Amino acid sequence: MKKDLRIKVIQMASQDEIFRAMSYAALKARAARLGPGEIIKIGHFEMVVAEDETGEGCVVQIIETRQNMEDLVLAKAKELGLAPDAWDDHERREWMASFWIDLARVLSKWQNIEMRSGPGENLTFEKAVYTQRGLEI
Repeated sequence: MKKDLRIKVIQMASQDEIFRAMSYAALKARAARLGPGEIIKIGHFEMVVAEDETGEGCVVQIIETRQNMEDLVLAKAKELGLAPDAWDDHERREWMASFWIDLARVLSKWQNIEMRSGPGENLTFEKAVYTQRGLEI
């Protein structure tokens, strides 16, 4: 039951405004042909256009604290009737670890958003904008 609800929490979290803002920012950056270092504000989110890992393209990037994202996730879990406040520390860590793995897969597959840990106690999310070779993504 908890796993089924985790899947629903993943679906809800993946549709949160932060990821909608990233998609809009990527469209905006692509249309304006913004380059690395440009800042895009969508709502209360501030994203930066950065070079991708290969240096051949640009991504829209946002860095959020892991704690902010965890608070968002646990609020969604409560909406579905889970009681994360009642979980012991081990149970909570285990649930969150599985959640992050599954959320990363869902974001990558359905929204082309890559998620990774860092820097520090943060999570970084990136969405491709374009490649320098002119091949639009």
